[in-house]
Amino acid sequence: MGPRKPELEYISFRNLRSQRQAGQTELTKDAYKALEKLADGALKSGPFSITFEKKFPHIAPSGDVSDFLSYAPYWWPDDTNTKYIRKDGKRNPGCVKDQSQLESFAESFTFLCLGYYFLNNENYAIYAVSLLDTFFLNEKTRMNPNLNYAQFVRGSQNTTKMGRGEGVISSRVLSRIANLLPLLDAFHAYYAINQYIKLWFANYLNWLTTSPVALQASKSKNNIYTWYIVQKASIDFYLNPISTKPSNLIVDFFMNDLQKQIDPRTGNQPLESKRTKPFHYLAFNMQAILYLAELAKDIGLNVYNSNNLIHSAIHYITSFGNDPNQKEDITQAVRCVEIVLKRLNDHDNCCKQFIHTAYHCKYSDKIGGPKNAINALWSPIN
Repeated sequence: MGPRKPELEYISFRNLRSQRQAGQTELTKDAYKALEKLADGALKSGPFSITFEKKFPHIAPSGDVSDFLSYAPYWWPDDTNTKYIRKDGKRNPGCVKDQSQLESFAESFTFLCLGYYFLNNENYAIYAVSLLDTFFLNEKTRMNPNLNYAQFVRGSQNTTKMGRGEGVISSRVLSRIANLLPLLDAFHAYYAINQYIKLWFANYLNWLTTSPVALQASKSKNNIYTWYIVQKASIDFYLNPISTKPSNLIVDFFMNDLQKQIDPRTGNQPLESKRTKPFHYLAFNMQAILYLAELAKDIGLNVYNSNNLIHSAIHYITSFGNDPNQKEDITQAVRCVEIVLKRLNDHDNCCKQFIHTAYHCKYSDKIGGPKNAINALWSPIN
């Protein structure tokens, strides 16, 4: 099966500094080796653009190749082949590469920025700046700062010819890019484009907060909403690190929204567990919740100790590791459980037991490889 590409998680600058000051240790030597391999590979990848290889009819209804387009993944043509119907859990193979271009760009950018930071190799930063220019700034290859046509439902019933609020998860890796951009602040070549990159993200943030399509996501209650908040908070924090807006947004989420997602008695997330693949969506939403929790710590907020819902939800997720009839891959939740284990007292031993089970199950090879090894570089030093 091979290793799985890790899901998005927040990379703490506080932890990066601690790990770099500590240098290579027994706990991080494999991570350093993996990072060098990944960063060297990133030098040979790309460039990336949503405009590449785009052909009719797979262009946004606007006719602009710079407008991001993705198709609703669970929607299939009916017998007439004119109307599309939803089949949850059955993914319709995509024929538009915008999302894969964005995700590949974000992945290479991650390796290059971290490689520059830890290995002090300017070649990584030079290429990272080049990738930024191609994806965000060059007039022929840039992506427009909107998702008006993300998770587009094909067929005659889409009379508006617009995308859906669910589309915000198609671009969740923009949070990772915003997360890591400050690592380039001291690099001379980045200085020339810094203000233009910030303008792109400012325009995208404005789209998130004013567009009718994005506002659909803001009214959702499940993982769509959580990933929407992840993008708003992380981009706002990147643009305005001393502003109180990101912290207010996160506090409001953990005080008001999280209790609508997690049953305090059981830890279940009913909106996720009702899906065809419940474990996947339980983990997917928890990944977004923990992204916000880790960002909160860098801002100076500890939402772990002030909120029992996180532990309750993790306890519910880890119970799947005790089910011998479990058909879904439990390793999808390993990073969530590892993060919570570092942050909370594992008083009922559910986290350690789950991690042990996951690393010894038939899917254990999916959490191996260099891409999964480098998280040691931003994990807190005990």
